[in-house]
Amino acid sequence: MRSAGSWGIRLTMPQALLLGLHLRDAAGLRPPPSEVLPELPPLHPAVTPLRADGAAIAGGDVAAQQWGRWWASAFPGGPEALTSILPPLFGGLRGMTELRGLAELGIDDAVAWAAEAREREARLARTRPLALFETNLVAEVERTLGRRIRPFTLEVVVLPLRGIASWDVAGHPVVTEELRADRDAYLTWLRDRLLGLRGAGERRDAAPPSALGD
Repeated sequence: MRSAGSWGIRLTMPQALLLGLHLRDAAGLRPPPSEVLPELPPLHPAVTPLRADGAAIAGGDVAAQQWGRWWASAFPGGPEALTSILPPLFGGLRGMTELRGLAELGIDDAVAWAAEAREREARLARTRPLALFETNLVAEVERTLGRRIRPFTLEVVVLPLRGIASWDVAGHPVVTEELRADRDAYLTWLRDRLLGLRGAGERRDAAPPSALGD
């Protein structure tokens, strides 16, 4: 958590969400979008499919529906969400026979992939610190508004998804790792959010995306 006085910003990459997204991509699942599940792009770098021959997985449509239910219960990815998708119990997959079968096949690869992704994010945080830029940005926004910003704590979920993009998921800001790694894009996104600008949805692979307001 980076904070200064009455405000704080925390960037997180929840392991539970990484495991779930890896399972989604490895199994080729296409869960239906919902308020809690926008159409998130594939992971970057891409993951290894569960079936090397590329054949469709039996029960994939049912598993995709189940995956959407798991995501809705797991987001934004706290400790209970993590245990819900881990062996031996796979507690959050009770009654989801098709999805649990896929999780049993792919969880080892998912855990290894998630560890690499979180280490990459940790290296990025060490080599591209943002605290001073965020502090300066908050001061700039306060000058623009002509007043102090009301106290806030902003928890941003960072996911290694393809492209430069952002979403508002159940009231939580979500950004791609590529956006977070691009300092100018990240600060533009953060500035828009602090100013309370409301975008029309996802913006990717174009100018730095605007945040959705609180």
